[in-house]
Amino acid sequence: MDLRIEWCDPIQLIDGDTDNLIYTVNGLDLFMGVPGVYIFARKFNNKIYPLYIGKAENIGLRATQHLKNNIKLMTSIKKSANGARVFIPGKFKPKRGQNTKMCIKLVEWALIDHALTKGYELLNVQGTKTPSHQVSFSGFLGARNITGVSLSFKT
Repeated sequence: MDLRIEWCDPIQLIDGDTDNLIYTVNGLDLFMGVPGVYIFARKFNNKIYPLYIGKAENIGLRATQHLKNNIKLMTSIKKSANGARVFIPGKFKPKRGQNTKMCIKLVEWALIDHALTKGYELLNVQGTKTPSHQVSFSGFLGARNITGVSLSFKT
């Protein structure tokens, strides 16, 4: 399946004290009704470090929900290492016949998997807990030379 996301420029998170919030974001109205994926991240030394990766059938609404209701996530973002805090929306560009809900779920999973593979520590609780398995090998030395004594993998 060929899936397309158009990344938008990062939008800086703003101190939300005046609105009794941890952060606010200007410009979310541009993403109301827009399906896709998004990243809460920190920007440091011109490099982006993902903190949280999500999906939404309505990016603007979902981001607003996080800002207003997800105190745990916003506090964790605030406590993360140095750098400007940013929100990066990615618009899903469907092809004819593609199921938006299923497609953005696949993209979110792929982004989370990629970030974890690259060694980023995400704040996501759901989506990052992939089952891991440990296999131990004994017996024929020739086969153990191929497999080693043990291996780990995730499904």
